[in-house]
Amino acid sequence: MPTSLRNWNNWKWQLSHARSAMAEIPFQDDATAKLYPPYATPFYLSLAKELSLQDPVLQQCIPLPRELDDTAEDDPLAEERDSPLPRLVHRYRDRALFLACGTCAVHCRHCMRKRLWKQAPLCAPTAEELSQVQKYLMQQSDVREILISGGDPLTLPDKNIAQILETFASVPTVEMLRIGTRTLVALPQRFTPSLCRIFARCPKTIWIATHFNHPQEISPEAERAVLSLMKAGVPVVNQCVLLKGINDSAEILGKLFTELLRIRIKPYYLFHGDPVKGTSCFRTGLQKGVDILKQLHHNLTGMGLPAFAFDLPEGGGKIRLEPDFTTENGKYLSRSGTPLPYL
Repeated sequence: MPTSLRNWNNWKWQLSHARSAMAEIPFQDDATAKLYPPYATPFYLSLAKELSLQDPVLQQCIPLPRELDDTAEDDPLAEERDSPLPRLVHRYRDRALFLACGTCAVHCRHCMRKRLWKQAPLCAPTAEELSQVQKYLMQQSDVREILISGGDPLTLPDKNIAQILETFASVPTVEMLRIGTRTLVALPQRFTPSLCRIFARCPKTIWIATHFNHPQEISPEAERAVLSLMKAGVPVVNQCVLLKGINDSAEILGKLFTELLRIRIKPYYLFHGDPVKGTSCFRTGLQKGVDILKQLHHNLTGMGLPAFAFDLPEGGGKIRLEPDFTTENGKYLSRSGTPLPYL
């Protein structure tokens, strides 16, 4: 195998070249890049079809001046307020969020934790940090689910991932571990046989919650990685963000959700963008999302329909929105728009 191809298929090589790969991309605003540094694996950049600001892949990773014209808050969802311990966010009674690291395979310009980009990257958790989290959870009898996020936890080495999974698996009340990751999109090489064996050995149920935003991001490499996960007993769901000028149409999202089903990923959430400082330029408004979902209800299989949701500020939790399928006089409509008086 030629060295170049061997490197290309090596996830560590991809991560080590993510900063230099972005340095070769034009159109970047220096002031924005200084505050919110660009970062993307060569693999993710290879998904772009044209070197243009209209390309949906490049739009998600190129720093532009509009990101600085933003009066929103850094932490509008009050994650830091709801952190009883470093790295742990405990907002809901039956589940908690663990921030495994601060590194990612791509710096998405719409990132909900963009505030962390201004700090030194959060390293892998220490044994002491994991011990503190374990002790805390042992005292929380209602916690059944842990969301492991970051950053992206799957940018960590295998040994760190195994330690994190073992920590949470040791808590008797915890039944399910959900790993939030964009590596299926930007670093599918990460799903090595050794990583999948770690997942398969975990005594608790593991779900992967990934993040495809556009059909152009779906690759043969991602499809193969999903198959490897399924063989390890790990199902995959997708959490998509509605992004202005990138995927805010029923045509694009319908194609995305159909393609996700084809490669065995269930569309789970379509999120309205959080009002995070540096990301407001990507928000479409709630009505846009409701209108798109209404169109998809008539043109897409039910398995491909995600829930449209947004997070309330100050840690208020998620709200799901559904299209209104009634007329002004309260009658339900058929697929063709005809009132159904018998319902």
